[in-house]
Amino acid sequence: MLNSIKRAVQVASGALLLAMTAVVSQAQVNTSGTVSMSGTVSKFVELNSGGSVTLTGNSGGGVTTDGTVDNALAVVLNLGELGPGNTNSFIKASVPLKLRSNTNYVLSMSATVSSTGSSTNKITAADIGFGVGSFTRSTAVGVNSTGTDTDNTSGDPTNVANGAVNATSGRFEYTATRSNLSAFSASTTVLSGPRILNAVPRSNSNGLVVPAIFAVKPQFYEDGSTTATATFTIAAP
Repeated sequence: MLNSIKRAVQVASGALLLAMTAVVSQAQVNTSGTVSMSGTVSKFVELNSGGSVTLTGNSGGGVTTDGTVDNALAVVLNLGELGPGNTNSFIKASVPLKLRSNTNYVLSMSATVSSTGSSTNKITAADIGFGVGSFTRSTAVGVNSTGTDTDNTSGDPTNVANGAVNATSGRFEYTATRSNLSAFSASTTVLSGPRILNAVPRSNSNGLVVPAIFAVKPQFYEDGSTTATATFTIAAP
């Protein structure tokens, strides 16, 4: 009887040792593993205000709602007197735009103009000059300073080369290509170029600041009021 009990204990001990060995052996099978991840970087473009507006040559009026850097572009201007009572050569507004992108971009604009006048002497879209002023890609941290941007306007509409008095009618006209709002009755490219920012965090506030310039030459227009709205859009082609 005693021998039977000893054999049973030996068998049980052997089974326990075997079980323990099996457990240890199994724990050593997987010594490495993998985690698979995937993600996407989408094309990104952004348009905001580049800062305060500069308004010159106005008689009355002023900046009703100024631009605030890095905020949505929502500028409101009162150009004041547009007729001969204003003796300045031009009423000129320079509106800074800030562009940011991780890809090629296209900046477009469309404009609407309305006047209470009823004759051909009223102010029309062709009487409001428009163009992009001088700018450069800065060497600020994160900016793709080697990119080349293509201006699709004729530049500052007040430049001598962009307008002249019509010898027949006597009316001053913006004659250069895409130098006034009549050329933007439908959405039309203003500026285009390659990526603006290199691989930097979203918190990097740098970008490409471009002055959008609007101008009116005071003339003997038909009396009345005029309103104009320019809508800018940036897209990734």
